[in-house]
Amino acid sequence: MKKYGGAIAIMALAALLIFLAGPKIGRAYLHIRVLSHTNGMYKASSEWADIYYTEQDKDYIPLIERLTDFYLPLMLNDFHVQNPKPAVIVVYSDTARFDAAIGRLDTLPMGAYYGGVINVISPALWIANAQDASAKDYFIQYGPLIHEFAHYAADMRGIRAPDWLAEGVALYYEYKYTGVEWRPDLEGKASEVTLNDLENNFRKLDERVAYRKAFDEVRDYVRKYGEDKLQALLTRT
Repeated sequence: MKKYGGAIAIMALAALLIFLAGPKIGRAYLHIRVLSHTNGMYKASSEWADIYYTEQDKDYIPLIERLTDFYLPLMLNDFHVQNPKPAVIVVYSDTARFDAAIGRLDTLPMGAYYGGVINVISPALWIANAQDASAKDYFIQYGPLIHEFAHYAADMRGIRAPDWLAEGVALYYEYKYTGVEWRPDLEGKASEVTLNDLENNFRKLDERVAYRKAFDEVRDYVRKYGEDKLQALLTRT
């Protein structure tokens, strides 16, 4: 009991120090907290990232390394990131560990950028026969990596965009590099959502429709003004 109570006191003190020290210390704490959940995992290092994983996902690591080393530098170049540090990718073999690392969510995503870490769910948890060659092709096109690379690149650039814009931008770059657009079947419903709805009620809307609307807004902006204008807009948010 003393040990447990001491841990609570330490966490309370850490929270107080984070509050007093400001957002940079808070972000560093979140980074350390997420990485604490990699204990017991293997680690692989590619040119552009350190990747943590368990035995279950070892066959996917060469693929993740190749995807990272090909797409991540392209994404960083799109966001005009200079001298980036290596990314950290954690592949979680179970949802409980994922939840513990980033906090329990209402719906389980395939990936989440949190604490400066690209967190992804094991392909075995969302792809049937995940070890098959066709499943790995599916992972390349529909997996979460490209989307999370965009969040990572934005973070490295110091961009702090509103949630709807951050997600719309990530979905746009996912579309740019994979050709896959978010839920085209919801384009009609998304047209009923206003920009004001996105700005003020993004997290209260139907998530699927809200993401589609955010994607449409960003894609249409790029078609009209170009990616350079988009990047200039992001640096002003």
